[in-house]
Amino acid sequence: MNIPNPLKLNEWEIKKFLIFVFSIQLSVWGLIWLDIIGINIPIFRQLICFIYLTFIPGFIILRILKIHNLDSIENMLLALGLSLSTIMILGLIINSVFPLIGINKPFSIESLIISISLLVFFFSILAYLRDKEYYIKSASNLYRLLSPKVLVILLIPFISIFGTYLVNNFQNYNLQLVLFIIIFIIIFILGFFNFFPKSLYPLIIFSISLSLLYHYSLISNFLTGWDIQIEYYLSNLVIENGFWDPTIPSNVNAMLSITSLAPIYSILLDMNLIWVFKIIYPLLFAFVPLALYQIFKKQTNEKIAFFACIFFISLFTFYSEMLGLARQQIAELFLLLILVTILNEKIHRNKQFILLILFSFALITSHYGLTYIFMFMLVVAFLLMKLSKIRFFIDFKDKIFNRFTIMKNLINKDRVNVYSPLKLNYILLFIIITFAWYLNVSQSSSLKTIVTIGDRIISTFLTDFLNPTTAQGLGIIQKETQSLKGVFVKYIHLTSQFFIGIGIVSLILKPKLFKIRQEFRYFSIVTFVIAVMGIILPYFSSSLNTSRLYQITLIFLAPFFIIGILTVSRSLLKLKNIQWNNEYYTKTVKIISVFLIIFLMFNSGWIQTMTGDNPTSISLSNVDGPIFNKQEILAAKFAKEHIEDNSIYADGYRHLIFLSFGININKLRKNNMNIAPIFLFLGEYNIKSNNIYIRMREGTIFFNQYFNIDLFTRNDYKINQIYTNQKSKIIVIQ
Repeated sequence: MNIPNPLKLNEWEIKKFLIFVFSIQLSVWGLIWLDIIGINIPIFRQLICFIYLTFIPGFIILRILKIHNLDSIENMLLALGLSLSTIMILGLIINSVFPLIGINKPFSIESLIISISLLVFFFSILAYLRDKEYYIKSASNLYRLLSPKVLVILLIPFISIFGTYLVNNFQNYNLQLVLFIIIFIIIFILGFFNFFPKSLYPLIIFSISLSLLYHYSLISNFLTGWDIQIEYYLSNLVIENGFWDPTIPSNVNAMLSITSLAPIYSILLDMNLIWVFKIIYPLLFAFVPLALYQIFKKQTNEKIAFFACIFFISLFTFYSEMLGLARQQIAELFLLLILVTILNEKIHRNKQFILLILFSFALITSHYGLTYIFMFMLVVAFLLMKLSKIRFFIDFKDKIFNRFTIMKNLINKDRVNVYSPLKLNYILLFIIITFAWYLNVSQSSSLKTIVTIGDRIISTFLTDFLNPTTAQGLGIIQKETQSLKGVFVKYIHLTSQFFIGIGIVSLILKPKLFKIRQEFRYFSIVTFVIAVMGIILPYFSSSLNTSRLYQITLIFLAPFFIIGILTVSRSLLKLKNIQWNNEYYTKTVKIISVFLIIFLMFNSGWIQTMTGDNPTSISLSNVDGPIFNKQEILAAKFAKEHIEDNSIYADGYRHLIFLSFGININKLRKNNMNIAPIFLFLGEYNIKSNNIYIRMREGTIFFNQYFNIDLFTRNDYKINQIYTNQKSKIIVIQ
């Protein structure tokens, strides 16, 4: 039984297409109206409105632009990106225009539903006028979609969701641990057998990615992490006020991914903003590895692309730290969509340019750090491409590298490549939009930040070059690790980075061995340079955090980990005069799959939890972390209402609760143990363990250290308890 392919909605016959669009539109109106009159149908409004916001505008725009005949996954990804960028821009427009016509709360359910509905209606008319003749039969087999293999893959995220339910309500971590065993088995099967067809690789990657994200994000009923607390405050401010104030001096406030996209999802879906960040944003972020697979597959093959994506999502940053950075989740998605557009040869150059501008604006207004990094990559990659075509450099490099014919191969490959959208006009426009936005929004906070960071790096370059106390990446490499497992984790990371280096060197020395497009090739080389800069330059990686910088570089470098292992394997066989063939390729893939299982075991904290040796994951074991409960939130609200902000103190995790209220209270430090009077906020962990967590710092490297509360409440101090509930309390030390 065949059904129309939902991933190619823009290729349906125009009548069916419009019927589907307006059916979704009417469903949205109906569900919102039912909620208004008090008839609530659980989940339906959230599901239908999510589909409506996330895909419908994008599919309509694809028809307006007459973009067709794409791979199903790429087609869906472009529709996703066009929808999200359109919604973000729409939020900006109504926030600017509506107050001028007397509508003071543009971010209200009435304003939003009317605006989006009119937009969809207008775009639908344009789609009809421009693309009414186009139709191609694109069907999916329902029996294949519901095959046992597909259902098993789809079951994985539900195991993750139910596992977090057991943790939150019964402190039972068993199903979470079983989830990882299932993922290990799938990776093993894909390395050793051909049980799953290659057509299911995208679904497997998406399913595992979403499972890893949800196994962490759904822990606790409140937000978990650092920056996410500030993002919540500023996004919630838009919902409470009904408008976005672009004058608030904050880097985060300048990001439409927080001040436009999140409030619109929350209002239209009638979903608490906390759950937008815990459910919707991770779901959108799960499309990043899917986009990576599409990109890597075109540069290598399905198997290498699959394991490169597994390597990318196995890094702990992907499913832990990134979940506390909602704006970067969205920014990485748009960065990948820019790459998908650049590397797609089927899209006409004029249409490519339109897509690039939309996705670039969305990236710029989603995350300033990633924007600056990508801007640097654009400029350097463009210069390298131009220099490689200048006769002087060709002759000069031919003489130097004649033995290896490096540049000759590189140039020949470039000359036969298809049209490159990396033109000067696009790069200049990207730079202009970036500085225009950051200069005029949030009192130029984002621009001032990069100027400050740049000045610090330049001023300390000569004095602190290769100084591990200021170069965070180098400091982490040199830092001694106490436990045996810690040493193993460190060296497994260094091993993976070694193979990435081998892969990049292979790309430079023997470019003809690869079918990698020149744009991706130059981006990868520049990214590798950025990774090296993160190790050697003072205050470079610490400005963003080394783990986040490394995660960003893996967007380009992940396939070179696989390529590096294959290169080493091929070289070892060559030394033994053994011919490389498909048999040895298969054996190497098996080794890669085993390595990745071990890599994920240690990165996730699964092995530490199973052995009981210093567990690290808040989703797999009952350890301290930036995770909070209802009683702690209530205590923080009491403190906010009754105590002056500058008098409140909390430890390195508990102080984060107050950021979601827009308050930056004092963090306890080792050097303020003897201060009084203060109001000390204590959470559940503090009370149970009688310990205080203090984030210690050596140069640019941070580490955890715990101190007994008694050190802060000496006998000669007068201690009074002014608030308490089951899991938190506030005491005054005088």
